[in-house]
Amino acid sequence: MKILLVEDNEDIREGLTDLLESEGYSVVGTASAEDGLERLRTEVFHLVITDYMLPGENGGWMLEQAEREQRLRDTPTVMITAHPRVKPPPGVLLVHKPLDIDDFLRLVDHCVRPPPRAVGA
Repeated sequence: MKILLVEDNEDIREGLTDLLESEGYSVVGTASAEDGLERLRTEVFHLVITDYMLPGENGGWMLEQAEREQRLRDTPTVMITAHPRVKPPPGVLLVHKPLDIDDFLRLVDHCVRPPPRAVGA
């Protein structure tokens, strides 16, 4: 499973990358919304995780642009923020900092792994 992680804080980006890779995910990290959008234009991801506050454009802008360009077809998206009044774009899951690592990993797993089908379905 390939995840795009857009986070401008290098320590946080590296920490989350290490955490997700230790769980078996492949992670592509970038530091800006503009770079994240370029990655979405050239690669396919199973999940997009972005910080809200980024240099230049914010994470919401990136997700809205990618959606307009149909780059997020059925791709779950998560936005992380420390700001209490951020309203995410439609369909985007919002997670507040500080992250609870166990809850964050459960959310990632839920986003990328479909629920099991009922027997006989």
